[in-house]
Amino acid sequence: MSLTHYMEMAGIQDPRQRADIADVMEEVSGFTTLLSRTHIMRLEVEAALDRALDTDSPHLADIELLGHGIGHAMGIRGGLSIRSPSGDVTDETRAAWPDGPAAFDLMLANAREQLERSMLRGPTDAEVPDLKANGWDPASAKRSAENRAESERQLAERLDNDPQYWNRLRDVVQARYMSLEVIDMLTQALLDRGRTLAEVVTGRESIRAFADCMPSAGIHATLTEAAHRNREKSWEPNDIFDIDALSIAVPYCDIVVTERYASHVLHAAHLPRWMKTEVVPRLKDLTESLDRQ
Repeated sequence: MSLTHYMEMAGIQDPRQRADIADVMEEVSGFTTLLSRTHIMRLEVEAALDRALDTDSPHLADIELLGHGIGHAMGIRGGLSIRSPSGDVTDETRAAWPDGPAAFDLMLANAREQLERSMLRGPTDAEVPDLKANGWDPASAKRSAENRAESERQLAERLDNDPQYWNRLRDVVQARYMSLEVIDMLTQALLDRGRTLAEVVTGRESIRAFADCMPSAGIHATLTEAAHRNREKSWEPNDIFDIDALSIAVPYCDIVVTERYASHVLHAAHLPRWMKTEVVPRLKDLTESLDRQ
C-alpha cells in the first residue's frame, strides 16, 4: 500500500464500506507499505544530484523503500512504544512485564496490528464528533487533491488559449512539475552540498535530463501529458490520487494492476519495460503472473 490509499480511504464516509475494503487490503498487503511519494521524490532528487554533480549521498542506502504500516508510508521511523513523562520506557516495561518478555512482545505486536487496522478503517460514526473536536479533518487530503486538480484545469485552459504549446506539451508538463513539486527539495539538497542551481539547470534540455533521472517524475509526466492531450478531460481529485499512486508503484513494484487506459499509456511510452515492472489492466493478469513465479 501507499499513503495515497490511506488518503482515499479517509474520503469514504460509510464506515462499513471502509471496513470491507480495509479487510481486503490487509489480507493482500499485510500492511506492507511503500515510502511516501514525497520522501521517494526527495531521495530521487538526491540520487539525481549525485549523478549530475558526481557526488555521493551515503545516507540514501539507510532508507528502506518497503516497511510496515502507516508510519513508514509517512516517512516516520520507529513504531509503537511505551512512554512515560521521562521518555521511552518500552525496554523497562518489557523486562518487568508480569507474564514475561515474550508475552509483552505478543501484546505489543497485537496492539500494533490493531492500530494499523484502525488507521486504515477510520473511525465509527460514534467516534467522529470527538475526533473532529480535536482537529481531525478527513477531508484535508481530498481538498489538497482538489486544489491540484484545479491547477491542472487552469493549465488546460491556458493550453487552449495558447495552441503553440501543444507541440511542447511534454516540456510544459515537466517544467511545471519541477517548479511546483521538486524545486524546494532541489534547492535544499543543493544548499546541503554547498552547490547552486546554475550548476544543474542550464536550460530546457538540462531540466528534461534531470527530470528523466527521477523515475517517479517520468511516470507523473507521462500520465499527466496523456490526460491533457484529451481535450475533453475534466480533472478530478481521483485523477490526482491515481497519478500519485502510479508514479511510485510503477518504478518501485514488481507488478502493478491499474485501469486499462493508464496501462495503455504507460506501455505506449515503454516505461514498464524500462523500469522492469509488469503493468497489467486486469486482476486476471495479476493471478496469471503470480502463478508463473
